[in-house]
Amino acid sequence: MSGFNLKAAFLRIAGVPETADLPPAVKLSISVAVVIVLTVVTTIAAFLYNNQTQQRLSSLRIESRDVRIVQLALLDVETGARGFVLTARPEYLQPYSVGLQVLDNNQPTLDLLDRFVADEAGAAPGTHAFSALVAHFRSQIGKMIEPVQVGGSNAADQRMYLDGNKAAMDTLRQYIGQFLAAKAVQVNKAEDSLAMLQTLLLVLQIVSGIAIMLALYLAFRALASQARSRAAAMSASVQSREQVEHLLAMADMLQSAMGYEDANAVLRATAKRLLSGLGGALYIFNNSRDRLDLSTAWGADEVDPTLPQVISPSQCWALKRGKPHINQEGYAALKCDHALEGRSALEIPMLARGEIHGLLQIFSNDSSGTRLEALKPLAVALADNMSLALSSIALRERLRNQALRDPLTGLYNRRFMEEVLESFAVQAERRNSPMSAIMVDLDHFKKLNDEHGHAVGDTVLRDVAGVILATIRKSDIACRYGGEELIILMPDSDLPEARTKAEEIRKRIAELSPSADVAVSASLGVASIPQTSADPTELLTMADAALYRAKHEGRNRVEAAPLRMAAARR
Repeated sequence: MSGFNLKAAFLRIAGVPETADLPPAVKLSISVAVVIVLTVVTTIAAFLYNNQTQQRLSSLRIESRDVRIVQLALLDVETGARGFVLTARPEYLQPYSVGLQVLDNNQPTLDLLDRFVADEAGAAPGTHAFSALVAHFRSQIGKMIEPVQVGGSNAADQRMYLDGNKAAMDTLRQYIGQFLAAKAVQVNKAEDSLAMLQTLLLVLQIVSGIAIMLALYLAFRALASQARSRAAAMSASVQSREQVEHLLAMADMLQSAMGYEDANAVLRATAKRLLSGLGGALYIFNNSRDRLDLSTAWGADEVDPTLPQVISPSQCWALKRGKPHINQEGYAALKCDHALEGRSALEIPMLARGEIHGLLQIFSNDSSGTRLEALKPLAVALADNMSLALSSIALRERLRNQALRDPLTGLYNRRFMEEVLESFAVQAERRNSPMSAIMVDLDHFKKLNDEHGHAVGDTVLRDVAGVILATIRKSDIACRYGGEELIILMPDSDLPEARTKAEEIRKRIAELSPSADVAVSASLGVASIPQTSADPTELLTMADAALYRAKHEGRNRVEAAPLRMAAARR
């Protein structure tokens, strides 16, 4: 369309003749309108592109994480098998077995690597080069450890298998390295695109802001009445911009938060700036999601003893509706059971990624709730920022727990126990305080599995773990040591205290009975530093010896390790 005039088009829409002698303010207003339209369109397009790129980034990071899990599993398989072949010690087969299980549980990741290898090698679609190499590697590993298990291995065969497995492992590492490098390049490109987009948006916002401010300046000179109204609008705009800046700064700080304490500190600081004069509190769901615990509070509510420490989800209308709710005074007001008397509260569910993570409360002495209603959009924006941080922290905690906990019982695994044991011992020595260990072993557990099935055995293990967690202190660490054997580390506990706790655990385990014909009992051994043991290694040895004595003395009992000579003299 030749000769198309953008200015003429806007004049026709506005109903102004082209020949009219327009004042400079009107001309500038038209120009500002054009800039605003372009900015809105560009912002919408940028938002859609940003959302799509963020999803792509998340997908790339998840794929890279899953591939690293497969890489670690392959390494566990190789090192476990190599250690078993070289030493013939059965405990080296544990990482080998765990690695095989991880590989079996990550077939989609293997399929992803198959597609990557096929694309890189130019193979036909559907080629399973990586999976085939993994299968061959597993087969060779199995052939390597089988002679050792039956006691018929020879050095030449072992060396041949070790060399062949090393070559296969090197090829797998090469493929995985190429995959991770390719994903890293894609991530960098996506992040560069986002940075460029943010720069473009900043430029557009500056241009739009300058145009708007110039139009306001000319309007102020034209009419005094309009000057007052536009001055008020500018003040509101500045306030909104400051609020947005605070929210953006909050989002930036929350990205660096390592845990709930860091996130709580950022929330308190931002809320005091944005919601000056108002107090508030944050509640977060516990692991079982049956209650919300008080995580932090600010304003006068930091030291308010009437503030509930725990809220039940069934008591809160905001959580029931999944929407913000104002608890206010009044005959017809709908109030939550946990609402405080004499003041109103805006309650906002902390929703992120389709899941409610907590509850944000903003308090006001205005019992009518009028001020809270006006602040609702700002409070919701504050809650949205915090919700994303809570979601990320919860995801990190979930991933960390998966790496440190036994999946069946929910107790910490043996690897974690070995890490914290030495740390507990050092802290006990530094504080000159005792430290105890309780070794727990279920009686006749193999017979229970044989007679009633592994499903019943798993149920018993889970129930026993629940009994232990409900009995011990928060500072104690309960771990699954292996099979039906559990261990409890108790800092700042001497031998009598540990024995009393062990007897309590024994009684509660004896009360378990998943069915009428299944009896459950446990034998327990107790040892303590410095009363029975000098160091962490001896602590576990003495606790295990006491456990063996409890088994020998008839089971379903607690035995303590004998005192060291120095402790006996004292």
